[in-house]
Amino acid sequence: MSENNVVAAEGRTVSTVPTARHRRFLAQLARDHYLEGRSKVEIGKANGLSRFQVARLLAEAVDTGVVTITIEADAGEEDGADERIASALGLSSVVIVDIPDDADASEQMGRAALALVGRQARPGMRIGLSWSRTLDSAAAFTPALPRCTIVQLAGALRLESHRPSAEIFTRLGQDHAVSMVRLPAPLLVTEAETAADLRALPEISGTLAAADDLDLAVVSVASWAEGLSSVWEKCTPAQRQSGIDDGAIAEVSGRLFDAAGRDVTTIDDRVIAVSLDQLRRATTTVGVARGAERAPAVRAACAAKILDIAVIDRALADALLDEAGQGDTGVEEALLDGAATVDAAVDDSAKDESAADDSAKDLSAADEEQR
Repeated sequence: MSENNVVAAEGRTVSTVPTARHRRFLAQLARDHYLEGRSKVEIGKANGLSRFQVARLLAEAVDTGVVTITIEADAGEEDGADERIASALGLSSVVIVDIPDDADASEQMGRAALALVGRQARPGMRIGLSWSRTLDSAAAFTPALPRCTIVQLAGALRLESHRPSAEIFTRLGQDHAVSMVRLPAPLLVTEAETAADLRALPEISGTLAAADDLDLAVVSVASWAEGLSSVWEKCTPAQRQSGIDDGAIAEVSGRLFDAAGRDVTTIDDRVIAVSLDQLRRATTTVGVARGAERAPAVRAACAAKILDIAVIDRALADALLDEAGQGDTGVEEALLDGAATVDAAVDDSAKDESAADDSAKDLSAADEEQR
């Protein structure tokens, strides 16, 4: 659900999205009801509310994304695509997001990523979030987190195709349980000298240093190509081509790398963001990507040993399976190959048995001659 606004009597526009404090209250009610199994009457008595008020608040928790509902398919219907992709790419797990035709795709992907953060977060964690249009579009669904530290891993970009915003960090900063470490700088600047001066500032160097020891990091995975990378939009044609000439095919938070996962430093001196090595050192790094055309970028990010978990849409999942030879055709071929192997084994076994029979006959004949 996107942010809603109403017009007050005096003409002011007022946001109806719940504050961080109210979201935490909704989260507590939801935990009591859905996880602890307490009835609405019990919860109401404990909080001075009627059961009808509790019911409305629980419904609000669902509507505003504090509570997410996941419907698991029956075991017989589960196609196992997530496990096959994870196995092929060397990931610990994969989340596949099915996006309805009438839905905002960026928001749906952002919601899935933030829901994953909500499930993974534990008290005392240091969690890094990179600025991205995807996460920012789902800012209204920021989860109620336990006491933790949030580190902004990359500065925001001002893009013609997207209004400048860092709403996700603003909302997280309103949560009293969260210690927010902001990165007050753009992700990309024009001159290397400017980037060096900014990185030397204590408020920026301190934030970048805070990314050295992350328990969880969430980044967007982009292709180094037109229309597939926010950073590409901010580079000159010469810089874009230089990246391509240096072998870059993918980008994460302004850091480029090639198909084999090797760092490409073409624009590094102008980037103010977490490094690829810092992402490699994080306990768990989540990569968010959408669209079949980003399949090479996701594979490259896995080759770079950046990702542990991937959040992808169905189109990208299908593309990754096809390229790994594990799509529907690949499965059928694998089954046929397996059947051929079994047949061959049976034939070999039959030949062995025949040879054993012949040997037995020869031995029998030899004994007969000796007698």
